[in-house]
Amino acid sequence: MDANHFFLKLIKEFPALEKEVCEEDPAMVHRRMEIFAAYTVQQIKDNQVQELAKCFRFQESAVDQMDADLKNALYVSYCETLLLGEVSGKMDLVLPFMGDKLRAVYLDYEKHYRKMVKKSNSAPGPPGLTND
Repeated sequence: MDANHFFLKLIKEFPALEKEVCEEDPAMVHRRMEIFAAYTVQQIKDNQVQELAKCFRFQESAVDQMDADLKNALYVSYCETLLLGEVSGKMDLVLPFMGDKLRAVYLDYEKHYRKMVKKSNSAPGPPGLTND
């Protein structure tokens, strides 16, 4: 599934996002995915469990069909927003609401991110600087 197909399905399922998604350049796949990520975050913050579950079901249903660009946006824009954004401290409580496929994507991204941070923290800095 390409991004255009995904976002057409998204605005059909979440009509409140239509204006914001359609105002973005269709080539801006990551920015459009961030809009959906922000909507998901708002559901977490507002404790809107039914709507949050709907967000996750939508992503779950699309994971296996996404082309490479869309899958990259899922990892880098959607999962990263959940992992590092306003609701990062609530993710242990939220993960059970994800389906198996989306949870696997999220946990894969989290593992990748933690590995990058660890590598970055252990990398030597410029001469004369320390990592203390």
